Amino acid sequence: MLRRLEIWGEPEARGRRHGQALGADIHRLRREILTYLARISLYAGALPLYGLVKWMARGFWPYIPPHLQQEMAAIAAGAEVGLGNILLLNVVDDLANNSPRCSALAAGDHRTAQGAYVMGRNLDYPVFTEPLVELQTLFLIEPHRGQRLASLAWPGYVGVCTGINAAGVALAQLSAMSRDRTMKGTPAALRFRQALEEGDTVDDVAARVLAAPGTIGNNLMLCGPREALVLEISARQGAVRRPENGLLTATNHYQSPAMEGLKGRFPPRPPYSVLAAYQFTEAYSQARNQRLQELASDRRLSPTDLQKILADPAIANAGTAVCTVFHPADRLVWVARGKTLPVNHGPFETVKLWD
Repeated sequence: MLRRLEIWGEPEARGRRHGQALGADIHRLRREILTYLARISLYAGALPLYGLVKWMARGFWPYIPPHLQQEMAAIAAGAEVGLGNILLLNVVDDLANNSPRCSALAAGDHRTAQGAYVMGRNLDYPVFTEPLVELQTLFLIEPHRGQRLASLAWPGYVGVCTGINAAGVALAQLSAMSRDRTMKGTPAALRFRQALEEGDTVDDVAARVLAAPGTIGNNLMLCGPREALVLEISARQGAVRRPENGLLTATNHYQSPAMEGLKGRFPPRPPYSVLAAYQFTEAYSQARNQRLQELASDRRLSPTDLQKILADPAIANAGTAVCTVFHPADRLVWVARGKTLPVNHGPFETVKLWD
């Protein structure tokens, strides 16, 4: 059964409960990072390299909202680890310029039985896939102010890359390679968490994301009961894409003409990645997007259909550590519980939120 952790109240209370409950797993994630750094440095410089990336992560601290700073500090205290470790867990994608490969689609209007929108996403990660599968946790967050949230994430993680708020706005973060990036902005998943806490419609959440300073490129899919959009963003710019004929798809490249000039190079395959070199190319991103369109074309789609589409071998891959489908109107979430990668081939657990 999917692990769930309820956290509520002031930032310090939320963070301390999180850290105390999942402290052992936070220590495990730290060891996993150290082990990986040891492998890529030929076992000679893991600690110095870890110290370097933690020092780099500190540059984001002034741009993190104060209540999230307080929550992160309390997690560190509760787990009995240094704050730098928690900060690093939350900004690793910003430092690595978004290594994940991801796919998402949303469908509504005449494409679903009642016209309500449904959204599904795969999160594909190139490394650390085993602990990401084993330690996946559904955080049920009731902040001291703002919207209640459900975030599918990992121990020590404060941001939202896959989640939904009580107003029925679901969110999926996908990487997008952009030339416009900076370390002087709010780390991506923390930026999205704040917007999801404060916004009560798809357009409101999108506007709040755009109002905050960014760091890297992302394709952010937002889906509500009767609408969906993709917010294509870089550190300083953004463009909105809306459904065509009731269907919206996104992978890891910009599709809006306004963002074409900001496209960046796709990164090379990281050492010891579970993915092949081709899966770090725009061609692979384009191919997955085309396949999503093909599989979803000219038919009505149910949440089960989205689960099957995301499991297609041309879309899921050896790095697919998360597969989730949302029905925002009913506050329903389906989470793939496969024990091996891709997780799509395991059973899906149904979670009803905020009964």
